[in-house]
Amino acid sequence: MATTITAVQQRRSGAARSAVLRGRRRYIVANICFAVFMWLVLIGTSPVQEWAFRGKIGEGDAVNQVLHIVIFLALLIASGMPSKRELFCIPLGLAILLAYCFVTVSWAIEPSISFRRATLTAIVVWVTFRQVNDLGPDRALKIARYALLILLAINYLMVFFSPYGIHSEVFGEVSSVVGDWRGIIPHKNVAGAACAFTILLFVFDNRQFPRVVSALVVAAAAIFLYFTHSSTSEISLALALVAGIAIRPYDASYRVVLGIVLLIAAGLAIEILLTNITVLTDILNDPGALTGRGAIWPLLLEYARDHLWTGAGFSSFWQIGADSPIWTLTSGWVAIYAAHGHNGFLDLLVTIGLPGLILAVIALIVWPLIRLLLSQSIAKPRRSLLLALIIFCTGHNLAESSLLNAASMTQVFLLIAIAITYRHSNASAGAHHGLRQRMTRLVRRPARLSLSRR
Repeated sequence: MATTITAVQQRRSGAARSAVLRGRRRYIVANICFAVFMWLVLIGTSPVQEWAFRGKIGEGDAVNQVLHIVIFLALLIASGMPSKRELFCIPLGLAILLAYCFVTVSWAIEPSISFRRATLTAIVVWVTFRQVNDLGPDRALKIARYALLILLAINYLMVFFSPYGIHSEVFGEVSSVVGDWRGIIPHKNVAGAACAFTILLFVFDNRQFPRVVSALVVAAAAIFLYFTHSSTSEISLALALVAGIAIRPYDASYRVVLGIVLLIAAGLAIEILLTNITVLTDILNDPGALTGRGAIWPLLLEYARDHLWTGAGFSSFWQIGADSPIWTLTSGWVAIYAAHGHNGFLDLLVTIGLPGLILAVIALIVWPLIRLLLSQSIAKPRRSLLLALIIFCTGHNLAESSLLNAASMTQVFLLIAIAITYRHSNASAGAHHGLRQRMTRLVRRPARLSLSRR
């Protein structure tokens, strides 16, 4: 009998040691993978390159894609036999959105390109959530801060010691971006976004660096952002800072008051929009407005009117060669040089249609914000940071395109914010749990009805 008990104890002890070793291995692999992932997102494999797209089929960076797949496989294999929670770490809303993106591949103009880009996007989403789950929010944010700090130092070195660090002429002629700082990053707008993320992560919820160091980093990032002349990042950063500071005293117990304030703010925004509708129409009709966006957006709206429900298929509007829909709308500089629509929401509208756009807005913005605001035990500094990141990414997509854009910097930081929000809100009491249960019942009810009819 004593021998039997000892054998059982040994098996339990062995299983416990195996679990500890497996967890340690997963944590080490996640640290390495996240560091490489941040390098790919912030700098890439071919950083010193010109950004202009010249109408060729967008095959992408093969090395970059392979490294993302390697990261995916490393995280998968590191778990040994992954549990269901580890394997299916993407929230239901995002999983439905990605599934719909794959559905649109069936009618995409270039199905092979669309499928490849959808697969890479799905891998990036899975990798981001899995790494945040394995590392924990604090460790993930710590690595992100160090990565942004290193990138900022490299950018300054490129500006002062390399001619590439400052924009020269593009498209073979003098451009409005000449003289703007970009560092090691191909375009000043992306460099501006990197500076904005640096400021947000060093202003909010920053307990790993002394205040003096944080202040110096914020000042250096702000100076670099100013010399990028990236208006989109500057305006989005201002909105994010205001939102992060304003939400600091918020308590989830007063969510009704917050709801009333948001409704009033939405009403004022709509009133301002309607009051200035003539001005906005004139801007859209001016091809030179908003540094050329006035020539792009009307074309996207024209295409959306004719393909409202389906779109061109996931990522099948830009950079797919001569079959790109843009060539049916114009043969000017927009078709030749533009790589995206400079509006993430319009780009989703013309690629995955209105249903896909609605799914994306709910999964990437609305539901994470609801979770963030209804959760009762999220620390106030962390709530400020997460809200600021989501607001920045949302505002940035009004003039740039990153939503569901594979491993683009703004998209990845939005995913990191969403993953951390889910991690905290799942462990926090709040009304969002009741909302989730009701929505789950609504989704499952049609399925049960269809099965019963069979």
